Amino acid sequence: MSQNSANTFLAELASTSFYKRNQGRLARRLTWAAISAIAILGAWALRNSFLIGSDNWVIEYGIPLTIGAFGVWLGFRVIHHPKFAEFLIATESEVEKVHWPDRPHVHRATIVVMVTMLLMGAMLFVFDMIWREVFSYIGFLEFV
Repeated sequence: MSQNSANTFLAELASTSFYKRNQGRLARRLTWAAISAIAILGAWALRNSFLIGSDNWVIEYGIPLTIGAFGVWLGFRVIHHPKFAEFLIATESEVEKVHWPDRPHVHRATIVVMVTMLLMGAMLFVFDMIWREVFSYIGFLEFV
């Protein structure tokens, strides 16, 4: 990585600017929440796996808190990075175009899927029983 792009990256990471603040709000907030949750849970797992019981409270609590805070900040910067923000804005606009089915339609579709899965399971069970009998009759299962 060249020196100029490294400086640009660090400058953007330290920036507090918002990119198209009012567009794609829900997708961006949920993405930030997911990234933050991953960072915080990762820092917590690090503490529980390696740092718990340390004699120094700075190591036991300071390192995970620093990693968690950096992850939350990194998530905030990622959702305001122009390319990623444009992707989230476009994603939210496409989701708004989707025609979501009503409750009775979802209920009927769920019943169709469940009945189909039960029939497929029963059919596979019957085929399994038939092939087991065929293989037992020709003596193939004795060698397995």
